[in-house]
Amino acid sequence: MDYAQPSVIDSLLSDSERKAPELFHALVASEGQERESCAIALADVLGNPGEFAFYFNCTEDQRLIRSFHLLRVFSENVELLVHRTWVNEADEKPKEMLLEDVSIFIQDYRDGKMAFAFRRFVNIAKAVPSLLFGSAGRAPDFLEYAFRIDPKFGLFFWYVGELDKQLRQNEGIKNVEELHKIETLLGAYVLSCF
Repeated sequence: MDYAQPSVIDSLLSDSERKAPELFHALVASEGQERESCAIALADVLGNPGEFAFYFNCTEDQRLIRSFHLLRVFSENVELLVHRTWVNEADEKPKEMLLEDVSIFIQDYRDGKMAFAFRRFVNIAKAVPSLLFGSAGRAPDFLEYAFRIDPKFGLFFWYVGELDKQLRQNEGIKNVEELHKIETLLGAYVLSCF
């Protein structure tokens, strides 16, 4: 899922969608309120404009309730996708494992275990193309295929690829736990928009 011809991708994106890499890098480089603003701006590009701010423009108590609600919606969406996709008896074990991963991801996020929640979210998001497209979702050129289907869809999987890179290299990132919390919530939000 890591190959995409830049010239092809660029031709498929709108001007605002082309800002996604810049917004992502600003999100990673910033902290606090600035980081939240970058996340909201990136969510406006990846998802439905104006909706992600709902999870930040509120009191701390409301933020917690709203984020847990979003994670529940994310969990339900993934569960529906899994049940729709895997129908054969041979698919039961992978299905059970993914559903267990979703459950553990939600619990880790709720418990504030961001490093674990982040890693598990990335793995869940990387499994989605296979759920949707079977073996084509595991092809090296899937990212380009996703961009051709829908630029926002492609941008989401580009985003997941960037998060996957962070799993291997996060040295020098300021307040990485805060970043992982925001990135995970942003990813769950975008996936819930599809």
